[in-house]
Amino acid sequence: MNNRLPPLQSLLAFEAAARLGGISRAAVELSLTQSAITHQIQNLEAWVGQSLFSRVGRGVKLTAAGELFSQTVRATLKTLRDGRERIEPYRNQDSVLLACPPDFASGWLMGRLKLLRERHPTLEVWLITQDELHEIDRIDVDLIVSEQELKSPEMHCVQWLADHALAVCGPDTAQRLLPLPFPDVVLAVPLIMDEHRSDWAPWLAAHDLPTQRSITLEDSRLRLQAAEDEMGIAMVSRLVADSALRQARVVQLPNIPMFPLPHKWLSKSSLTPRTPAVEIVFDWLVSETGEATPLGEN
Repeated sequence: MNNRLPPLQSLLAFEAAARLGGISRAAVELSLTQSAITHQIQNLEAWVGQSLFSRVGRGVKLTAAGELFSQTVRATLKTLRDGRERIEPYRNQDSVLLACPPDFASGWLMGRLKLLRERHPTLEVWLITQDELHEIDRIDVDLIVSEQELKSPEMHCVQWLADHALAVCGPDTAQRLLPLPFPDVVLAVPLIMDEHRSDWAPWLAAHDLPTQRSITLEDSRLRLQAAEDEMGIAMVSRLVADSALRQARVVQLPNIPMFPLPHKWLSKSSLTPRTPAVEIVFDWLVSETGEATPLGEN
């Protein structure tokens, strides 16, 4: 078997002819002559050792082997195109790749990125929303927001944002609930439940209250949406609720006790940053909150 790989041009010619169903149409798309397309396909057929097309009138049709091989070629070309997109930020020295949980991005971060752009108009932030990353990959990400301290000799990590769970509801519901004392306020409307928490709040069981439930949701953004839609009271992270609270889409109920949640940690590589923008964004995130505590200074 020939272990040498075929030229990329042969794969492009084959993929275009297979997708368009003709040599001439492939030639037009790739700005080549028909004979050039034919030559590239013949080279590829020689490499695989069998015919990939059969003639049908003036066109061509994939053979059974060609059908199967076309799937591999399409996947290969897609991988190459995706790879190019993946390294696109490296062309821009004003780019930074920031990874954070999606609910944190929608709740706290997105509403502040405009301020960052106003300070640094050429800056380009690539926001990667993943629930939890555990290390800095110098190829994929520059900064990480996480709920855990990411300990590594190659990482610099700061305890960044304090967080707590607070009770929120829609503005109309709030008008009815704000005058009520605790615990009557918890009994006045149904509770919006977190699928990952059976108790809604850690202190609720101690009060033995006959509460009602309106809906149970896994996604904190959906719980926030349910509260905004006047479906009851949701207990959510203040960071997740930040944007909705500032826009008055939901209202905090101060007559319901809060409880602490894990801090957010901000991490970057301790090695030379990929671009100068990495340090700019890291310093801006720290200064935007004024809550960061470097390791060793807790």
